[in-house]
Amino acid sequence: MAATRTDRRLRANLPAAVRVRAGRSSRLSALVVSAALVAASTAFVAAVTPSVPARSAGVFYLLAVLGVSSIYGLWWGLATSLASALAFNFFFLPPAHTLVIDSSSDWLALAAFAVTAVVTSDLAARERRGREEAARRAEEARLGERFATVIATAPNLDDALAGLGDEAARTLGAESGVIVRGPAATGGTHALPLELNGRPIGELRLSGGGPELLSSPASMRIARQLAGLIALGEERERRMREQVNAEALLRSDELKTALLRAVSHDLRSPLQAIAAASGGLRFAALDDDEQELLDTIGAESSRMTRMVENLLDLSRLNAGALPPAADWLDPRDLVEAAVAELFRGESQTRVRVEAAADVPLVRGDGPQLQRVVVNVVENALKFSPTDREVEVRVAPRDGLVEIAVRDHGPGVASEDARQIFEPFSRGGRTRDVPGSGLGLAIARGLAVANGGDVHLSADTPGGGSTFVLELPAAGASGP
Repeated sequence: MAATRTDRRLRANLPAAVRVRAGRSSRLSALVVSAALVAASTAFVAAVTPSVPARSAGVFYLLAVLGVSSIYGLWWGLATSLASALAFNFFFLPPAHTLVIDSSSDWLALAAFAVTAVVTSDLAARERRGREEAARRAEEARLGERFATVIATAPNLDDALAGLGDEAARTLGAESGVIVRGPAATGGTHALPLELNGRPIGELRLSGGGPELLSSPASMRIARQLAGLIALGEERERRMREQVNAEALLRSDELKTALLRAVSHDLRSPLQAIAAASGGLRFAALDDDEQELLDTIGAESSRMTRMVENLLDLSRLNAGALPPAADWLDPRDLVEAAVAELFRGESQTRVRVEAAADVPLVRGDGPQLQRVVVNVVENALKFSPTDREVEVRVAPRDGLVEIAVRDHGPGVASEDARQIFEPFSRGGRTRDVPGSGLGLAIARGLAVANGGDVHLSADTPGGGSTFVLELPAAGASGP
């Protein structure tokens, strides 16, 4: 595969490291360069010895030692210093062309040369390592900047990581790499773990690199960079999803509000006309079939009117434009008025009301709380069999007045219990029963506006469901 710009920069900034990783060709190159520099130094010293003492001219061998150490490292520098000492002794120290040293001064000069060569090699090797480390860190910083740019601008984090894995692997000296996200990554002999503050983010799986890559300081730094950037990318994706969901919910709420207002206002006028017409026909001479049809029209128009009122109340609740007009109320009167509204003052046998003798007064908006009781009782009547009574119990409890409405219907499934009070939400067991899913939502909204609450009781012996309206009793802290 063609070399990337990262590879070219690494070759330019870290020539020695590239040669070392090249294997045999790198050692051969170091041997050739070392021998050539020693030979060149020998020729140069031979050229200047007629006018410069040999012991002084030997310092030129240090240039070869310095050059090899700077390029190939300390050990090649030491080998070059040894070769330079041997060449200096063989060609320039008497007796010439032998490795024998007769004079103590020659021993001293050779020892000084050797020590100087070793120190020079060490200093040059340190400078080389520092230069390589600086270049490596600069490359890692540029790599981190590219990582951050790609992750911040990519529309999808997985697409961005597909290319970053190869780039990180080549920077470390491997052939290719794959980034695997998630704490469930299995790991392996060539997998570099990516962790952020001890939390697994994923791993970088390398191909074509030795096991020493996984424990190098550069690998640890790049792993930390990748883990932090992946965590930032995941957080960015999460926030983008939340923003999209919030915008979708906002548009949905705006659409629902507009629909509620349009439907409620458009239906109100024709319903009033139907109610007025059916009321006028009650005084006409009608046979039994016609009277039954008239009663059906009246009952259905009343139900439709309540639904429209629910729509209006829901839109007002959403707009915060339904403040309660608080007054002292008798809960028993609320229940009686609600049942009378449902049956329009006619005698009924489907609702049984039980009230304790010591029920205290409550404070709230009478019409609003009556609407709460109407909606809850109407909901119970809708789902109860016609041959079973809906039971309404009014009693005080712990500073509250409870109005419990029990039906004998199919009940509410546990998975539907949390959303049953949401607008237009209906339980899975009751989808075949006609309804808009607004009654309980309106009931809870009005109850909360008056300092109370409506909830589904967790315990209904014998089946069915029990909805409980709770209102603060007189003397308790109220709205």
